[in-house]
Order: sequence, then structure tokens, then C-alpha cells
Amino acid sequence: MTRHLLDALLHHARERPNAVALRCPGSPPRTWRQLVTAVLRTTQVIESTLTGTACDNDLGKPIFDAQQQRVVYECQNTEANVVTALACIACGAIEIPIDVKLPPESQSEIRKRSRGMELALSKTDLFVATDDFAESMTHLADAANRVDIDRASLVLWTSGTTAQPRGVVLSQRNLTTNAAAKLNAVPQSIDDTRLTLLSISHAYARTCDMGTWLQSGCQWILDYGHAGLGRMAPQSRPTLINCVPSLARTILERIRLGDLRLAELRALGCGGAALGADLFNELSGKKIDVIQGYGCTETSPVICSSSPGDTVAGCVGPPVQGCEIKITNQRLYVRGPMVMLGYLDDSKSTAEKIDQDGWLDTGDLVERAPSGQLRILGRDDDVIVLENGFKIHPHPVEQSILQNVRCEHAVLLSINDKLIIAIQPDSLDRAPDNETITECVRDLLPARTPFSIARLDPPLTQAAGELTSKGTPRRNIVRRRFECP
Repeated sequence: MTRHLLDALLHHARERPNAVALRCPGSPPRTWRQLVTAVLRTTQVIESTLTGTACDNDLGKPIFDAQQQRVVYECQNTEANVVTALACIACGAIEIPIDVKLPPESQSEIRKRSRGMELALSKTDLFVATDDFAESMTHLADAANRVDIDRASLVLWTSGTTAQPRGVVLSQRNLTTNAAAKLNAVPQSIDDTRLTLLSISHAYARTCDMGTWLQSGCQWILDYGHAGLGRMAPQSRPTLINCVPSLARTILERIRLGDLRLAELRALGCGGAALGADLFNELSGKKIDVIQGYGCTETSPVICSSSPGDTVAGCVGPPVQGCEIKITNQRLYVRGPMVMLGYLDDSKSTAEKIDQDGWLDTGDLVERAPSGQLRILGRDDDVIVLENGFKIHPHPVEQSILQNVRCEHAVLLSINDKLIIAIQPDSLDRAPDNETITECVRDLLPARTPFSIARLDPPLTQAAGELTSKGTPRRNIVRRRFECP
């Protein structure tokens, strides 16, 4: 039985020590055997570096053991990051990765609020010639037996789509059960090759890529962003990729051009934002299962997931194994082993998010589609109330545009009681197709509701704080472009 993710590493090292486990750009392939020795070496470095006592926090009955330390490091999707994550489990430290792609001011703020020990490890120090595999296995097996799966293990910072980013505290029970639930929905095996292009400092890739890799024992290619597609070696040939819609479009364009490295792709997971129907249909037509899902960092993150052979455009699948849901006035509440321990050093916000019966308020509005799968309507606090009292959910309006108009982003805003549909075309020379946009939203807005269409120029950027790390528009930041000074 896999109690936690360190157990999963040891299992594969015991069963297939010389099989290739991990590939990263600029480094030789790493076997399960090599990972084990690197993890033990890093565990010893962390243990010798940690001094003092844990940071104070305002949590009455502590989520954190008094002796637990917080390890903060810059996450760049390297093999050193993977090893560090596993070493933190082994030594009982709380891992806090910070996405290197975040704006510098955001990184600085997160470091300050994390209040942990800064750790920097060179990958050249990790993978050295050694014959201590048996000894490493023994030491890590002892460490694995000491892991408390209900203690704090990892802090992931929310992307801050609607509010200031918060540190979400997750346990090994959270992470391991959620990865297992995702594997139940989308099975993979040691014969699969998974390519990661999203940051493992965020929940989507941390569970659906890293977690499922460790539990399934498949081969993992770890890279980042659009450039990672170009860096793939000819023999890589991934069978599984998780992405956001902008990456899905790039993948489809490469498939159209006959990129043989994508010839064996069988499943493409897509989250973070709505996937256009044109992308969904064309990828599905190429015999690729487009796996749409839904979740939030506070739930480790997967709440819903479609499965191969059971995918519906615009739907995110049913709840995953172990996840209870209830829907009250369209608002979604969830309960189960994937629900976070709490927010870092913020007991008040934790109590507001999770009630005494364990139900977490997602803040999202949903409905059941005829297929039985869930359809996301959007955030409850995003609802626009018109002067006549009609309520508009921005998400279905934006999704309809994204599914029918070639554009990168669509954001519905209310500025001084006037509706604006802000469009970012998928190329600099493309103007918004106003006629098609109007047709897309006609049935989603009350009759005779006036609105204007504007172009997002210059494009939205993460540097300006207008996009989350997943590439999702921050509505409250985007609206500043249209507000009078």
C-alpha cells in the first residue's frame, strides 16, 4: 500500500532500479536507483542545514508540529526540485516551492510570508557516481516509516485569480489520495511517458503530473512551457500531457505539421481555463482523449475529472473517487481526504473556508449537464448584477466566445453598469470578430442588453499581474484598463 509519495519512490526503486524514471533538459536520464541516492543525499543536507525552531503561527490547535521546519526554494522544474520535494518528505520538513516565473515582487512577497529557510541545491551535487544504493534504500525506508501522513508536508500558493495569493497547506494524505483518484479516472502505467510543461510549484502539475508519475511508475519528462515542446528529443514521444488551453493550441499546431514526437499522444489533460470547442473537437478527431477537469489548490487540487472514452466538450467530468459534493443554490461544496489542512498562518480564513463538518466552500457555481458531468458556471463573486436586477455569470459567456472565436482570452466586465467584452486575439494582426462574438453571447444575455467589444492591446501579461501563473486572466486587474482614472 502506498502510504505517501516517498513510499511510491521506494517501491519503483525496489522493483525496477535501473529503469529510466526522469528526463530533464540538459541532463542525462535518471533511473529510480539514482533518484533514491540523490534523495538521501539531499535529505542529509536539509537535516544538517535546518536549525532553530519552527516559525510561530496563529493556529490554535497547530496544523504544524512544533519541530517542523519550512524549506523555501526557487522552483524551475528541474531534477533538483523533484529531489528536494522528496527529501522534504523524508526529513519531515514543510516544502514551500516558489514559481520562478512569477513577477519578482510576487516572489518576494511569498518568500516573506512563507517565513522559511531558503534552500539552494546544485544538481551537480546530487547525482554523483556512488555504490550506496542499498544503504540509501535502508535509510529512506526508515524515514518512510516515520512519515506522518496527516502532518503538513507541502505549501502551494494559490494563483490569486480573485484575491491575494494564500499558502495552502497540504498533507501527504491529501496529495497521495488525490493522485490516486486522478489515476483512477485516467489510468497510466509503466509503459506511458508523461511530459510536463506546467510548473510543479502549482497544484495541477504537482498532483496530476508528479503525483501520478510516482504512483504509476511511468517515465517522466520534466520541462516547462511552450519551449519545452521544442526541446523534446526525437525518441521522447510522450503519451500523456497536461496543459492549459494556450499550450493545447500549440500542441495541436505541431500535430498538424506532422511532429512525430507527438505521434503517440493518447491523452491530453486540460485545465486552468475553458478549452474551446474547436480545439476539443479537432484533438478528439485525432484519436486523442481530451481530459477536462476541475479543482482548486485547496483540494490538492482535483475535484472532478473526465476519463478516456467519456469526455464532453464544456464539461469537467464527475467527482473523482473519494470526493463528496453538495450543490446549494448552484454553489459547490466538497468534502474528502483531498481537502487541505488549512491556510498558512491564517486560522481565520481557514475557518471561513471549511466548516465544522469538513465541507469546503469552493466559491464556484456549477450545474449538472445532461451527461451527468459537471459544468462550471464561474465564481459566485464574479456574478454581474444589471440595473434591471438580471444576473449574469461571466464564465459561460466567456467560454462561448472562446469556443467559437479564435482568441487567446475573453473577459466579460461591468464598468459603471456598462458591459464590456474584452477580447485578446490569438495573433497581433487579428481584429475581434464582432459579429461572431455578438452571435455567441446573444442567448446568454438578457434581451436587448447593450454591450461593447474591446480589444486587449497590449496583450495581458503575467509581469503586469493580469494573468495568473496558469495564464488565467485576473478579472479585477484586467478591469483597471477600462476604468476612468
